[in-house]
Amino acid sequence: MTEKKPVKMDQKDLDFFEALLAERRRELVAAQTDSENTNVFHSQKDQGGELAGYSNHLADAASDYTSLETNFDLAAREGKYLVYLEEALQRVKNGTFGICKVCKNLIPKARLEAVPTATKCVDCKEETKRKEREDSRIEMARLFAEQQRREQKM
Repeated sequence: MTEKKPVKMDQKDLDFFEALLAERRRELVAAQTDSENTNVFHSQKDQGGELAGYSNHLADAASDYTSLETNFDLAAREGKYLVYLEEALQRVKNGTFGICKVCKNLIPKARLEAVPTATKCVDCKEETKRKEREDSRIEMARLFAEQQRREQKM
């Protein structure tokens, strides 16, 4: 029986993806810094007139709140993406970048170029999503059946 050769991306590709990931991280950090500077400017501007963050008009206050909530959501999403980028860079350093964590095969380069933080090949990712949808359907059916039982007891 022949021994299976360990799957590993070649160094040239690892170097390419390391540069790609580092560039994405740099762009994200620069965008976050620009956003923070813009928010500081608006906060200082607000302090010149009305109380910072507060408006005398209900519609303005609702709009401000919606904008603030959107900014928090975007910041959280960007923060999570930054973590994914850091984890991908660590996988490059470990030599495990580009290896599907489920089937242990190489993830196609085209997928990694599109989603450099990917940890699963397309087939395994689709299977994971299919299982999640099925689990969600089962949970919904369970909750519905439980609600029906409660209503029948009343």
